[in-house]
Amino acid sequence: MRHVFETVVARCIEEGLVSGQRLAADASLIQADANRQNSIPQADWEPDKIDPADAPRAVREYLETLDDEAFGAASPVGPKFTSHSDPATQWTGARGGPAYFVYSANYLIDTDHSIILDVEATRSIRQAELGAVRTMIDRWTTGLI
Repeated sequence: MRHVFETVVARCIEEGLVSGQRLAADASLIQADANRQNSIPQADWEPDKIDPADAPRAVREYLETLDDEAFGAASPVGPKFTSHSDPATQWTGARGGPAYFVYSANYLIDTDHSIILDVEATRSIRQAELGAVRTMIDRWTTGLI
């Protein structure tokens, strides 16, 4: 999918729809397929005691991201709840209703014609979202897109 996305962005550049001069960043909350009943409080979450060989795929993948700026290392503050089925998600009540588990889909947008230039998924916390914006701008300015 990344290849298809980058091909479309390249075509937009060829057609003059992207200047790269005026950029904006935005994030959307994406509800995760996790629920509160299958989670534990942050105080009870002990990733050091989990044997990755015995853990479900989602937990193994999360343990691999603990040092990643977009997920585990984004903040020294642990999440209020950790989902057993998808521990990389973030528990949030950001929309003012009942809290639920989410990710953030972060977008880098060329504002000339509202073309999305890059996308980066993170935990839904400001530090991770800011790190994603830096990553996307770096990819854009170094020609990796």
